[in-house]
Amino acid sequence: MSAERTTRVVVGSDGKPRKWLRNGRTVALKGRTNWKRLAEMTEAEVTARARADRDARPVPRKRLREFHRVSLSPNEVRSIRRRRGLSQAAFAARYGLNLRTLQDWEQGRAQPDGPARAYLLVILREPRAVERALAAGG
Repeated sequence: MSAERTTRVVVGSDGKPRKWLRNGRTVALKGRTNWKRLAEMTEAEVTARARADRDARPVPRKRLREFHRVSLSPNEVRSIRRRRGLSQAAFAARYGLNLRTLQDWEQGRAQPDGPARAYLLVILREPRAVERALAAGG
């Protein structure tokens, strides 16, 4: 993905999405999504547009074997929490996680997605930095 084609969107004080500019200002997003038009698109149109999008080209089936799903096992999630010496409730509260989600990860009912996995690994390696960042943010 090229940086000049990337639009950063933030939520404004009014709760609406706004385009973030490099100088730190935000402006209202131009245009609106035409959901009716999207719903009317044929599968062939969707495929053609996806193939034309340089940033989101489909991957041929024969290349799918090159990709490997990376996840944390329930024991690894539990180990990260236990290294901090915290109960599930205390760990969830300290690091801003949903207690039920943490329980689901530890019991194998769900797996952390990519960002959650990365967050857990940062907690494992740099817990104090995470705590400082969370304290500064709120």
